[in-house]
Amino acid sequence: MNTPRPSRRWRGRARVALLCCGGVFGFVGFLDVYGGVGMEARSDGALLLVAALILAGCHATDLHRATGRALRWWARLGADVTAFGVGAWTGNRLLSNIVLQPVLAATSAFVLVLLALAVFLAWEDHRSPPWVAAGPAPAATAPAAGPVPGPRPPVLDAATAEGPSARAGVLAAAVGAAATLLAAALALPQFWYTARYAPSTAPPIVSVGTTLDDIEVVDDHMELTLEVEIENKGSTAVRMLTSLYEVTATPVRVADRPLPAGDPAQSYDGIFGGDYGAAGRVNSYAAYGTPQQIQVGSVGDDNAWIGPDETYRTTLRVQGPRDGFDLLRATVDVIVARADRVETEEGHRPSGRRLFTCEDGDVLMAENRRPLAHTGVFDRLTESDREVVTFWVLSDPAGGDASPWWSPFPWAGVSLQHTGHGCAHALRTDEDGLEDRAMVGRASAVAEAAMPEPEPEPKAERKAERKAKPQP
Repeated sequence: MNTPRPSRRWRGRARVALLCCGGVFGFVGFLDVYGGVGMEARSDGALLLVAALILAGCHATDLHRATGRALRWWARLGADVTAFGVGAWTGNRLLSNIVLQPVLAATSAFVLVLLALAVFLAWEDHRSPPWVAAGPAPAATAPAAGPVPGPRPPVLDAATAEGPSARAGVLAAAVGAAATLLAAALALPQFWYTARYAPSTAPPIVSVGTTLDDIEVVDDHMELTLEVEIENKGSTAVRMLTSLYEVTATPVRVADRPLPAGDPAQSYDGIFGGDYGAAGRVNSYAAYGTPQQIQVGSVGDDNAWIGPDETYRTTLRVQGPRDGFDLLRATVDVIVARADRVETEEGHRPSGRRLFTCEDGDVLMAENRRPLAHTGVFDRLTESDREVVTFWVLSDPAGGDASPWWSPFPWAGVSLQHTGHGCAHALRTDEDGLEDRAMVGRASAVAEAAMPEPEPEPKAERKAERKAKPQP
């Protein structure tokens, strides 16, 4: 009695396990195709669903009794290659963010089992190709004796019976059907690109405008109106992750002739040393003093949603000193991202920023953390938990960007990072690509206005005041 090899004995069980893995991929793909958020999640689901259907079709072809031996061998090999490709692709997604989390560990174990099954079955199929005969070929048998059938009369179809005109009509119909299918095949990719791909990859485009209006001197102080407009000019919705505005006042000394070359105001290092935008300048006749901060705050709520062609407006009243300053300046910084790529978990509404001192360098900062929602089931299985961290840096012992145009603190920043990092992680540049994937960008604006001169008192009022004063 011949005992089958252990590999043959386990081959059937491995096939069943591989089919079960394909069922898992198909279930995950089905959920993401109909419930995934965004084009990327649904594309991943569609790929998994197609791979599961290929695995099911290959196994069905292998199990069908009427299938030839060569076709069954190719079906088994196709299932092995498909399973290995999906496993390698999933493993690559896991390696892109190696974080110790239970879900990622379970998915990694599943992928290793899948790859082992695919390699084992492919090796077994390689050892038993279809061109190796299963046994001796059966002997040919002579045909039974009997009358030799004569030639059959030709059977005329409708096109042949009706003549060349009917054949031309059938050919024209076939050509028309083929042209229709070809036109649909050519139009479908263009429709998919216009309706799905282009909107899902469009970058956020916002413009920021700020103005200083209604500047007036009231009693012993100055008042003005600050207006900020954030307009979404793109075709996709954006999230205003965080924002910061600052109003400063600067003393200005204006000379009648150009300042000497050795004057500190003529040093070009001040504008070469940093990116100050329109506020950085070198003036041959004016020397700018140290800016004094008057008012600072947020333009709006963090994580605010701004749809296409919508405008987010903020109007504020600012009060400040009336003496000692000549130039008023308002700066606005806004950090935005695509709204569908920074969706936060439902029900998470932080009460505000947490003010604390960061352990790395004693940096005083105000921080806010929101967990990011997963876009689909496959994303939850292959991507670690992530969060968006918005922060303001209020002071730093190492110092900040010293400039004659605005104070170095506070400044705002955003970090998209894996959950579990400390506060120091947000202060340095990360190379994990989460900000690039979410299309995080910054928009800024600067507005300036002259400090108003105090209005002279009317002569009649001055005379009344002199008469009211007691005479010595």
